[in-house]
Amino acid sequence: MTDAIKSMQLYPRAERLLDDLAAIGIDDQTSLDVETLNRFDQLHYHGTEALDVAITQTGMKTGEQVLEIGSGWGGCARYLAHRSGAHVTAVELQDDYNRVAQDLTNRTGLAQGVTHLNADFLKAPLPRHGFDHAVSWLALFHIPDRARYLGKIYEALKPGGDFYAEDLYLIAPPDPAEQEDFQRHLFPNSLIDIESYHATLRDAGFEIADSTDMTEDWATFTATRLKAFREGRADYEAVHGADGYRVIETFYDKMAGYFARGLVGGIRFRARR
Repeated sequence: MTDAIKSMQLYPRAERLLDDLAAIGIDDQTSLDVETLNRFDQLHYHGTEALDVAITQTGMKTGEQVLEIGSGWGGCARYLAHRSGAHVTAVELQDDYNRVAQDLTNRTGLAQGVTHLNADFLKAPLPRHGFDHAVSWLALFHIPDRARYLGKIYEALKPGGDFYAEDLYLIAPPDPAEQEDFQRHLFPNSLIDIESYHATLRDAGFEIADSTDMTEDWATFTATRLKAFREGRADYEAVHGADGYRVIETFYDKMAGYFARGLVGGIRFRARR
């Protein structure tokens, strides 16, 4: 699965974040603060605003154990640990992203608050009833065997624990001619309709405490992001080159199109074990 996910334009080169830091005068040996990294290390929608919602809704606090599924550069994990005082176990499939994430966590002085685990989530060794909260941002739809991974999350949570996530769901399948392109750019291994999404959470044993449809919001966000990225092309190319720009612009364009054409929707939910 690691090789396949690299087909997504968002993920080919983990070190591009280090190039962004170098462009503002921060080399690979310099200590960092979370606020500086927040400008670059959030791969989901609405950055730390979305993370503040999660902290508030779950009541996340000092001393609690948090499991993050699909942690990327570790931006969410570091922010949660820094802001809430909880300890975050951040599970990331891609070795290169995990390596960069661990380095950044060390450089922010948060190594005691974040544990990075490079693993396929379905195979990751997790303690039973070891976590107060499980969280994920735009990663669950990548993972195959939905019933299995939901069961694993359920077993990892303490009784009464929260499962909080933002994810994509399927509104309408792409035309057959677009199917291969859709698979390559989105890597949708468990992309299902919203009714089935809720049903599978219940089937896994979760009680849905809150569910918000984010489709309209995220359609606006992805369109605005694409426009701003294109307007900042010269600055981006100065750091990452024309090919680097093309890779990210392609992904942003695809995502804005999927939302605009009514293929995918967004969900934010909190469920309880």
